[in-house]
Amino acid sequence: MKISQSQRRELQDSGELFLKGFRLYVYEKMHESLGHDWPIVYKEGLLPNHQKDWENELKKGRDPVELIDWGHLKYFAIQNKHYFKNDFGKQTNRLPTWLEEIVDVRNDWAHNHNIELDDAIRALGTMVRILQAISMDEIAEKIKMIRISFYPEKIKVVEKEVKVESSGKEKPVVAKGPLLPWFMNVRPHEDIERGNLDESVFAANLGDVALGTGREVYLDPEQFFPKTYFTAGLKNLARQVIRGLNGNEEADNRVISLQTGFGGGKTHSLISLYHLVKKGKEIIDWELTADIINEIGKPEFENANVAVFTDSTNDPTQGRMADGVHIRTLWGELAWQLGGKEAYEIIRPNDENRTFPLGSLFRKVLEMSSPCLILIDELAHYCVSASGVAVGKSTLSDQTIGFIQELTQAVSSVNKCVAVVSLIVSPLEIAASKEAHQVFVSLNARLSRVGKDTKPVEGDEIFEVIRRRLFEDMGDPAEIDKVVKHYYDYYKTLGLNHEIPQYAARPDYKERIRKAYPFHPELIDIFEKRWASANDFQRTRGVLRMLGSIVADLWKRQSSLAGSQGLIHLSDMNLGNLDAITSQIKKLWGNGYDAVISADVSGNNSNAFKIDSNKQEYRKFNITQGVASAIMLGTFGSDGPKKGLNVQEIKLMVLKPDTYNHNSINGALDSLESEAHYLYYSEAANTKRYWFHTRR
Repeated sequence: MKISQSQRRELQDSGELFLKGFRLYVYEKMHESLGHDWPIVYKEGLLPNHQKDWENELKKGRDPVELIDWGHLKYFAIQNKHYFKNDFGKQTNRLPTWLEEIVDVRNDWAHNHNIELDDAIRALGTMVRILQAISMDEIAEKIKMIRISFYPEKIKVVEKEVKVESSGKEKPVVAKGPLLPWFMNVRPHEDIERGNLDESVFAANLGDVALGTGREVYLDPEQFFPKTYFTAGLKNLARQVIRGLNGNEEADNRVISLQTGFGGGKTHSLISLYHLVKKGKEIIDWELTADIINEIGKPEFENANVAVFTDSTNDPTQGRMADGVHIRTLWGELAWQLGGKEAYEIIRPNDENRTFPLGSLFRKVLEMSSPCLILIDELAHYCVSASGVAVGKSTLSDQTIGFIQELTQAVSSVNKCVAVVSLIVSPLEIAASKEAHQVFVSLNARLSRVGKDTKPVEGDEIFEVIRRRLFEDMGDPAEIDKVVKHYYDYYKTLGLNHEIPQYAARPDYKERIRKAYPFHPELIDIFEKRWASANDFQRTRGVLRMLGSIVADLWKRQSSLAGSQGLIHLSDMNLGNLDAITSQIKKLWGNGYDAVISADVSGNNSNAFKIDSNKQEYRKFNITQGVASAIMLGTFGSDGPKKGLNVQEIKLMVLKPDTYNHNSINGALDSLESEAHYLYYSEAANTKRYWFHTRR
């Protein structure tokens, strides 16, 4: 959808307001540091052709502040980040991209090109974000109101309710104000906003980080930590590691095992430790750790030696070459990474013969390398592969498992040495085989003797993990408060009539809404609690990938979304656009669900679409398609009397304040019962439960 001529004028006026404000900000920042010489330094931060233009205009007597122009902004921000650090903090590296985004839209209006409504709204939001960061709130508010006007159908006004007291005075109950759509308040990270949702966006690899390869978001701590939420488990883990490396007598057991389900946050936690320890004392005064440093403790070491081993570090059959040395084993890798050739020579015969060294021998490696941290990830996968490599009458897998016990004893006996090893919770996570089961049992037995187990993510912490990984800006807290209060008041009313589960009308659910924002809590729970029961579903990574795909799709379609958009609901999904979700459904529960989705749930030929098309209210809000999508995702993860979703659960997942009457859900369900090919339902305790199945 293209913007109108009146919107084009408003957009251009907003751009001029923004440039005027940002010019003044740049002048004040540079003049504060450089005095009257600021124009000289400013010019040096420009591209060569812009420098020449700058000099020519100054010769004409132009005010240098007025010469700060659109074409300068991105490159100047790249070259002069130090001027912006105090105001933009962790987002300083994103400022050039934000400015480029605004300039791209500005160029379109300057050259009279057509401008997409979504691009205009995004540029206006970026202007507001930057102006708020530099405390130009008056200009920011003007542009914010212009941006809101671009969405006349999306802004719902919460009318002021009043109660008349016995004195005759009116007492306001609900304040009047706009309920902003989530996409006008929050901002996804760039990868998600642009729809670049390949596996690597969420697939962290510790080995790649240690080698300096892979995605910048994991390699660069200044990009990594803003997207990392330090859960209670991760803080505790970091505290244990720092205490151990400090040589603190109160340090807990210095062999730590991380044991969670598939995709449970283990690798992300290990990467966090890697960056923290590499920085050493620097994190004490580091802006990125300022809010957690008192909880995790202050390193007393400048930095520590770190050795990393994953299932991709060293090929079990071929090993790897490093500076002319052929390294063949886990113990060879650890020695080489901790102390180079000198440390490797201590255990060279053991590495060459692929026979594990005794703990007393490897202790010498640790003593010469402390303080040192050993991080081992995906060891079970490596051991399954190593089970095919013969070592005498045993295998490299047997030797590796034997070494783990020797390693734990050596680490426990050397001061300022810590080892963290990730473990799986089920052999099915690596392979359904006898070898996998034996590896699982043996590794757990070795580490449980001296290891201390910890879980990186627990309970509702998943909400903040998701928010931090998917969104770079969570928006205005006051707007979030409005959304939370409005939903809670709505749910209390529905709860009185038993239209939704009673737990959703209680105060603690109000806090769940706040924690989950901009997602509806039930959307996250579907993936994190129901789908996570499947052995092949990667719990944290899988949830992030599903939700990331939903946000990316809705972000592109924001100008065409109907009804209140305070939160993201299951019913907002268009499964026809979400390959990440449909492919996962087919992978986990069978290809037959492809036919179910196209026949009954999503697409112009689906029964849900046809039902909506025949009734104006349904068509306006895609009610039946929303109900069908909710049932589709709620089909999986439970069996027996709890299979699928009941009517109350569907209403909680689908209904939005100020949109349509809850009885429309009942009508949509009745129509689906009559028309859908693959819909099943059961009736018990005076309530129906619905689910889809591949059998007709």
